[in-house]
Amino acid sequence: MRGADRHSSCISQYEVFSQLRFPLIVLVTFAHSYAAVDSGYSLLGSAWNTCEFLKLLVSQTLVKVAVPVFFIMSGYLFFANMPLWDWHAYAGKLRRRAASLLLPYVVWNVLMALKLRVFSWRIFWDYIGEAGQQTDWFGQHHLMTAPLNMPLWFLRDLMVMALLAPVVYWSVRRLGFWLLGVLMVVYLSGVCPFVPGLSAYAVFFFTFGAFFAIRQRDLLCALRRVETVAYVLSALFGLAMLLSYHETVFSSLMLAFRLTGAVAVFCLAGRVMRFTARRLPASVSGAAYFIYLAHFVLFFSFVDTAFFAVFGSSVAALSLHYLLAPLIKAALFVGIWQVWRAVRGR
Repeated sequence: MRGADRHSSCISQYEVFSQLRFPLIVLVTFAHSYAAVDSGYSLLGSAWNTCEFLKLLVSQTLVKVAVPVFFIMSGYLFFANMPLWDWHAYAGKLRRRAASLLLPYVVWNVLMALKLRVFSWRIFWDYIGEAGQQTDWFGQHHLMTAPLNMPLWFLRDLMVMALLAPVVYWSVRRLGFWLLGVLMVVYLSGVCPFVPGLSAYAVFFFTFGAFFAIRQRDLLCALRRVETVAYVLSALFGLAMLLSYHETVFSSLMLAFRLTGAVAVFCLAGRVMRFTARRLPASVSGAAYFIYLAHFVLFFSFVDTAFFAVFGSSVAALSLHYLLAPLIKAALFVGIWQVWRAVRGR
């Protein structure tokens, strides 16, 4: 471990990874549950609407940092104990990921298919042909695909990156920072089409995390060098996104915010955890993966029905519903997860 990475004020990156999973996955549920912002709403051109603003702020802006953070953590953890390439270790990692990624991926896509009564092999790969849209620097539009259980596109791309780990390893070893620089420009430009299973998001951010593990660098300590810059740039890009929603430039701003925001999240989490001993209990943080897999299948619409029956549908009620419903549902998922663990005797 290099001198700069042995700084005593650097908290364990593994602890930060563990603590980030739950709040970020709850943030993802906001995006997938109530993401739609009124097509005519704009901060610059519309009358103030608290509910629409909250959806724009959280579901269309802040949530954009979650996927990069998860890809970075995944890339780092894949190579964390493999600074020198080992085919035996690689095979072991693939076997473990078959159990932790592939099996849940298949099961939860099948459950979604049973729920919707959809029968097609495409449910596992690119059933949703318009899961997202991105405009590149040259004004070209690129559509993102996803499996039937739409949020699981992340797992699909992550599994592909795991298979490509030898390429990632040798590229990092031979090209170093030049590789990250080239991938960053390609990613920020948005010019790469969304090839199912091989998005520029996955390639860049997975490789970003892998770089620090392969080079045996502490990720958090390294990112602290650009902490202030990350805070300033992510705030500026985030504000610009809020002001340019529905505009073509929004895509480019979003890509920049994903990068700077992800760095800011790691830095902020490390800083907060250095100054407090409070941690999310394992019973909560451990439920994050289950929430991710299940929240698009088990939507718990009864929570929404009960909420509107009690509070009505005024703007204030809609705003309160937007803020509270995903949290209530996350709590229900945590409860289900704990019951499942108790039944299994773990």
